[in-house]
Amino acid sequence: MDRVWITNGSTSIPPVVNPLIAACHDGYVPTDIYVLNNPIIDDVTDAATSLMKTVVTSQGGEEPSITVETIEEETDFEAIIAYLQSAIETGDDANADIAVDISPGRRFWSVISFQAGIKRNVDHLYYSHVETEAYFGETYPTIPRTAINLIDFTEVI
Repeated sequence: MDRVWITNGSTSIPPVVNPLIAACHDGYVPTDIYVLNNPIIDDVTDAATSLMKTVVTSQGGEEPSITVETIEEETDFEAIIAYLQSAIETGDDANADIAVDISPGRRFWSVISFQAGIKRNVDHLYYSHVETEAYFGETYPTIPRTAINLIDFTEVI
């Protein structure tokens, strides 16, 4: 079965990659990844998507297809919504298990992603919660397991 991971870019790599690593550790290894980007974070998105391939293959998955959707203005709400609808519909058409990660990116990107995930009844709605700012900027393998929690909001609400 295909597994679709839908996420947002960020100004740093850990918020983008840490939830994916945690999900892979929990057994959710995606086949397809969608990333929302804008020109301000191009370099981070390039590095993050490269690392995402390494994460998935290191967990036994095949190299995932990665689709990056770049919007020119980070507040182009219609484009953000169109990105999410397109990624979710593509996953639905493939009868895939769909996960939306709301951890990285601008807060309004996360809010819109959360709403889209709820409205479209995705399989997983992930958020990576780090209990203390002491690990800000750290990557998942360097954060103690007791300090990081991958929350699936489809199980909470």
